Amino acid sequence: MIVAVLVVSALSVVGTDEVTETKPFTVKDGAYAVVLDEAIVPYSGTSVTVEAENSEGTELFVGTANGVDTDSILDGVAQEQVSNVEFPNTLEHRYIPGDAEPEAAITDRDWWISKDSGEKVAKTFDLDADPQVLVISAANDGESLEGTTVSLKMRVEGVLALSLIGIALGIILAGFGAYFFLRWFNGRIRPEKKSTKARPGTRGSGPGSGSGGGTDTDATFADGTNTGRVQSSRLVKNPGGANAAPPRRQNARGRRSMRAVTAAALTSGLALSGCSALPVAQPHSPDITPYERTALRPGEAGDFMTGYTEALDKTLKDGGTDLEKIQGEPLIDHTRAQMQIAEKAKQKLRAPNFSEVVAGSPSFTEYPMWFYAFGTSKGDKKLTQVQLATRESAAADPIVRTASYIPTDQMPTLMADGNGSVKPGPEGFDKEMTTAADQVSTFLVDGKAGKGDADGLKEGGFKDFRDYLGDLRGKDSGFDKVDISCKPYEKLDFTSMTLSTEHGAIGMGEVRCTMTIEVPDDYSVDLGDTIEAVKTNDKEGNTVKVDTAHPYVLMKTGDQLSAVATDWNVLSSRIE
Repeated sequence: MIVAVLVVSALSVVGTDEVTETKPFTVKDGAYAVVLDEAIVPYSGTSVTVEAENSEGTELFVGTANGVDTDSILDGVAQEQVSNVEFPNTLEHRYIPGDAEPEAAITDRDWWISKDSGEKVAKTFDLDADPQVLVISAANDGESLEGTTVSLKMRVEGVLALSLIGIALGIILAGFGAYFFLRWFNGRIRPEKKSTKARPGTRGSGPGSGSGGGTDTDATFADGTNTGRVQSSRLVKNPGGANAAPPRRQNARGRRSMRAVTAAALTSGLALSGCSALPVAQPHSPDITPYERTALRPGEAGDFMTGYTEALDKTLKDGGTDLEKIQGEPLIDHTRAQMQIAEKAKQKLRAPNFSEVVAGSPSFTEYPMWFYAFGTSKGDKKLTQVQLATRESAAADPIVRTASYIPTDQMPTLMADGNGSVKPGPEGFDKEMTTAADQVSTFLVDGKAGKGDADGLKEGGFKDFRDYLGDLRGKDSGFDKVDISCKPYEKLDFTSMTLSTEHGAIGMGEVRCTMTIEVPDDYSVDLGDTIEAVKTNDKEGNTVKVDTAHPYVLMKTGDQLSAVATDWNVLSSRIE
């Protein structure tokens, strides 16, 4: 009876097509999106399909993404959130009021893992895979989810087969139960067995016979003991007397039946208790943990670098239009100055093309994010460009904040885990970066490097700048005085954006310097086309101030720090 009740209950929920579903609900007017965190579905071992349909003819969009991205772009936006899932009941959902739409259209974001659109959309996800967040919204700007209904379906394969097995098992158990009941009932009253009495023995003539005429009756003494005659070995009377039950034969057939029933019961118990894996949906306690992701997923580094170089090339040809969409401070200052200098010299700038690209970042639970990208140029494989890029929100695109070159043979090896995440720099590396920035600033001013300073200060771009400064101070230059002041760049916290490497760590930095050049009264100011190209005023005077930028890469190998700079940039000039 119990088995029958369970079978009927299961089939009433899933039916013969082995699918259970929730009742559809209508999205509240004003909601920009419907959001479902796949992690809240309390089942495992199967898949769930989310279906949405619009009765007004509005094209719908459905996509899945990491929760870090969806939380960022839908923060403060009116939405309908699915809060609990129970089959076959209605979905529990709640409306969260907010802005009518996010700051950017969500349908064309690059972080979608999967997406689709149509008047009726459906998305199936595996409950045993890593959960994502599913979002449903209108596919086109200016449209809403009015008239949209949403429901869930879950596959429960095997329930019909197991129900039939349950019915068969119930019939078998009922048959065994009837068999043993009848056997017990029939065996309650047994007829008494007839007792047997020993008959007196009759002896014939022969050895040991008495002296009578062929008959012999055993003589017995008064105390009931036999006389001295020997008892025959052919008949041994049971000491228990005539009423003792005869020995019973064991029932082999009963033993075999009992073993079969026991085996069937154990097998069924193990299966139903979950000791063996069943290919059906099973209840599962949701494990709700914060979502996290790397700034660039594995395999996206090449796409990012290709997209960046193509966009930079287009911007350079268009005179710097939309440069702020792909670059940020401090790098954008360098690029704008280089464009002015190239225009003055009637030259054309081009973005480098990269043949090999590697990227790495830690895992983030929220925006903003950042990452390092390393690209080896096709034109010069001896140099590798190091880029530091940031992404402020899911609605914004990544922008490159600084870039500098290092020798390719000094390219460090990044150690990523199974999710593609690279650990930040080790503890204390941020303080070493601050110290190194001060050392670079001091060297650019006085040209002196102490024994405890980072390696590389007397090489590359650092040395080139000191040589240029020496030329300005030379007797043949004609300048009365050349002063310089330098300090680390402070608008971007480089110390918070570092990565661990196989043998140490890597970070980036920049120092800004200002040269003050005094020109004699009887001389005209002529500092060359480079400084003239970036001049910000036409004021007359004898003092020229020139701002310069000195980006560098700081690498730690073991206990040794090395600062690497291959170039420096003139940013602006002005006359005072």
